[in-house]
Amino acid sequence: MRTLATQVKLRRLVRAFSEAQVRLASEPLARGLAGSLIDRLQELSGELRESWRRESLTRPLEPALDRYVKESLRWVDLAIAGLRQAGADLELLRADFEGAALPLEIFLRGLDAEPALQRSA
Repeated sequence: MRTLATQVKLRRLVRAFSEAQVRLASEPLARGLAGSLIDRLQELSGELRESWRRESLTRPLEPALDRYVKESLRWVDLAIAGLRQAGADLELLRADFEGAALPLEIFLRGLDAEPALQRSA
């Protein structure tokens, strides 16, 4: 399975989330302007989902593995949405986001390596 486009979009989202989280944490007044940052993160998340949808159509995963990807994407979306809440714990949201996004990135890399593993078995 080829997931390169999804991986690129995921890395872009991880970088943008990190930058937004740092900015929101360091600039208390930026919390009032968080809407545009969060809108951009949600846009990137939508692009990530669309990329995954397109790539997974070419070779569908086993239901349990597909569910893992969808749950990870859901946790990513929830962490992004949490940034909008006044008084949100930014460190907790960062941990939740990274806890979903970083293992997903490793998983997607593994999907691309799968055919090579099958050839060597």
